[in-house]
Amino acid sequence: MKHNKTLIWVVMALMIASLLTGCGKANPAKEPGQPQEQEQPQEPVDIEALYEQGMATIAKNAGEELVLFPEEEPEFINELFPGIMDIEMTQYKFALSPVTNGPVEVDIVEVKNHDDVQKVMDIFQARVDSLSEDDTYPENAAAWKNNSRITSRGNLVILAVLMDYWGDIPAEFILD
Repeated sequence: MKHNKTLIWVVMALMIASLLTGCGKANPAKEPGQPQEQEQPQEPVDIEALYEQGMATIAKNAGEELVLFPEEEPEFINELFPGIMDIEMTQYKFALSPVTNGPVEVDIVEVKNHDDVQKVMDIFQARVDSLSEDDTYPENAAAWKNNSRITSRGNLVILAVLMDYWGDIPAEFILD
């Protein structure tokens, strides 16, 4: 049994490494918070698998499973992220805290048109900014301000925020 678990972790590590390894020319340095330019067509990314790998890393680091609620209702998603449903997406996953606006969230979007990457990053940033300024629960606002990260690679954009309890945002959710 222990050998099987070790084998599973090794296979997951290899899958993660392959997701994070770029191919082709090295990208020139870019400003933080700016989408990377897409030089070559991107390999399709299974965002559900990417999400599951990141959540497994969080569980491993924290010693317990983090439960987030998937949100698939377009109208509700658009309430949380105004304008996001106006952007053509090839796939998306919004996983929200069980507590409304709680500082634990993973949102993954793949846009069809690379020109929309910055629009998604701006929409994600507007959510972070809004919840960072919410003084109803100061500890939540601090987590949104200090523990959130928005990154992109190719046509993929991720917003991840975790309370300190859950540790650092895992590498699977950091694209740049």
